[in-house]
Formats: sequence, structure tokens, C-alpha cells
Amino acid sequence: MSNTNANKRVYQGVDITPPEKLNLFIAVTAIATALFLLYATAHFEPWWIKAICIFMFSFIGNTIFGLLHEAVHSSFHNNRYVNYIFGNIFAAFFPTAFTFQKRCHLNHHRQNRTDFEMFEAYHDNDSKVLKTIMLYCILTGVYWTNPGIGALWLMIHPSSLINGMFSGKTSYKVGRMGGAGMLRHLEGLPQSEMTKMRLEALFSLCFQIGIFYFLGLTWWAWLLCYAAFAFQWSGLQYSDHAYTARDIRNGAWNLKVSKWTQYFFLNYHHHLAHHQHPHVSWIYLGKFIDPNVYRPTYWEIYFRMWKGLTKVEQTPPKPMEPEFEALINSEDFSN
Repeated sequence: MSNTNANKRVYQGVDITPPEKLNLFIAVTAIATALFLLYATAHFEPWWIKAICIFMFSFIGNTIFGLLHEAVHSSFHNNRYVNYIFGNIFAAFFPTAFTFQKRCHLNHHRQNRTDFEMFEAYHDNDSKVLKTIMLYCILTGVYWTNPGIGALWLMIHPSSLINGMFSGKTSYKVGRMGGAGMLRHLEGLPQSEMTKMRLEALFSLCFQIGIFYFLGLTWWAWLLCYAAFAFQWSGLQYSDHAYTARDIRNGAWNLKVSKWTQYFFLNYHHHLAHHQHPHVSWIYLGKFIDPNVYRPTYWEIYFRMWKGLTKVEQTPPKPMEPEFEALINSEDFSN
């Protein structure tokens, strides 16, 4: 479907209509490239070719995640059905379940820099040992396993996921590792929504089994490619928030990275601009960056996190404003 004047999204005087054709082109190219890289890693003999493929997969995987991020915010395509279909494909590549990822991510926007998400810091009620484990899981890529495990757990036995120890209901200190913030929004959902998420998780599982079979992959090739992707993805997920002000909307960085990285990650490092304007497509985020606000490099924050936890000093952020909630929930589809 082509964009028309009637379908344009205008925000603060800027046309923020999703670039449908460009997004679709990037999606098809990234998916085809990712599949080729997985195949080449498994089947090409020279070690240096395998190394290049693994390295490139770590970038292409983040391109696909960037597109998933767009679909989660209803900004991949103006057509809600196209957005949903591709969102599920992107989620299957991660792998996780699309609606599960959407609910968790939008909840991240609602609770950013609250006690639920202060992963680089601890306070007196925390277990410093558990919080330290969580911090280094983020830095080393282990954190990437959470969305996939969560989706599978939801598919198999949702009540034990939502009401278990990781939900924070029975163990505050364990819940503070991230589970409580991500899972508390799942309680009380209609059965139809829960069924949809479980079916999406099943689709992602079948998708991964399918590419493993049809591409003739080996376990080590799959693991090496996804480990490289996980290391890059996981390190970024909190570097763009660590040490920022405890403010739900403004607690993020617009990190400086190379143009190469910026393009592959679809401007994901423009994270403060994204949190301030969560419904704006990736391609327009640069227009919403305040040049007067300090921008550290990604590596500056990343290596600082490796030094270990800091003590929480600031007070919790103020409650979210209703108009910001509306931006988070924005779904301005033409049909």
C-alpha cells in the first residue's frame, strides 16, 4: 500500500509516516542475508569465512530486531495486518513471541528508570549478589535468552510464569532482577490474548526448527551466530539507559556510534529521542535530537557498566503523564 496525503502521520510539524517501501526492502534483504549467513556458517569450510559470517550475523540480527522494534510500536507499516505479519517473522528470528515482546517492551516505556529497571544500580532492599549477576548477564549477552525462554514458558505453562518466583510475587529480590517489571502486566489478560501469545510462541518455535532443518544447520553454527548477535544486542539494551536521570520519559541516552553501526541498528542508539517520542519511526529520530544535550559514546557507557553496580542515590521518577501513555499506545494505522 502506498502512502498518500490522507495516510500521513504528522507530529510536531514533522511528517513521521513510516517508510513502508524502505522498511519492506530492508526486511526482505535482512532476512535473506541472515538466512544465508546461518547457512554459510554451517556449510562453508574456511574458518575465516565462518568468522566473517558470524560477525555479520551479529549486525544483521540487530537490523531485524530494529524492525521488530518498529513493528512493536506499530511503525513498520501503515497496514496493521502487514505490520503484524512481519512483526511475527521478526520475532521468530529473535526468537520470541511478537505480542509477548510488544507487551513487555511497551511496559518498559511505562516503567523506565523506576526501581524495576535500575539494572546498573542497587539499593538497600536488593540482593547485591543477584543484581550483580543480572548486570553481567546483560553485559555478556546472557540477557538475550530471557525473551525466548519467557515466550516458551508462556506457551507451555503461563500461570507458573506469571505467578512464579520470577514475577516477584514470592521473592522481591529475584523479581527485582527484571522479571517483576516485565511480567506484572500479563496478569488479568483475556484468555484470547493469552492464546494468541502462546500461538505466536509456537510459530516462532516452528520457524526456528524449520530453518534449522531446511538450511541443514548445525548446533554450533546456530549457537555461534546467535551468541555474537546476543552479545551485541544485550550490551546495548541497557547501555542506552544506564546512569541517566530517573525520569520515565527522559531517562535514556542518544549514544554516539559510527555511521556503520547507526545504519545497521536503524538508529536504535538515538534512544532518548525514541523514549521521548516512542511512536516516531526510526528514520525520523534524528530530527528529534536536541544538539544541546550531552551525548556519550556507546563504549563510554558500556565499559563504565563493567566496573560494577553503583548505589541508587536519586529518588524514583514521577508518575507517567496521560499524554505520554497515549503516545506509547499509539497505533495510527490506515487500515
